[in-house]
Amino acid sequence: MKAVSNRKKIMMDEEDDYILNRQKVKLQTEIGCFFGVIILVILVILVPIWLFFSHSNETQLKVSHSPNNINTIEVVKKDEFPDPTIRIKYDDKSMMKTTIPDTISIQWNNDFNAKVILIKQGREPSIVEVKFK
Repeated sequence: MKAVSNRKKIMMDEEDDYILNRQKVKLQTEIGCFFGVIILVILVILVPIWLFFSHSNETQLKVSHSPNNINTIEVVKKDEFPDPTIRIKYDDKSMMKTTIPDTISIQWNNDFNAKVILIKQGREPSIVEVKFK
């Protein structure tokens, strides 16, 4: 009689362990799926935002190299809200101008000095001195 009751007790303990383990696995699976969905939602939201802001809205207007190709000046138009701006990039630096010119010209004095001339119809030309190190 005792052997039968011990056997039933062991079977009940194994059954209880099985049910407990099954509930633990189910809970862990639900938690994993929940976090997986949260990560997926965050990626779906963040990836388009990152792509939108990382996309450069620059249009290259003019590039000029110094007489001996030592230095380069690049003039770009950056489409920013509400008004676009002009950026003069040189020697890992940049200058910003707010008026969009009709004509852009670059005159090099030598390999290290240049003038960027921005001409807007009906206005005085804007002359920007660029000096390289």
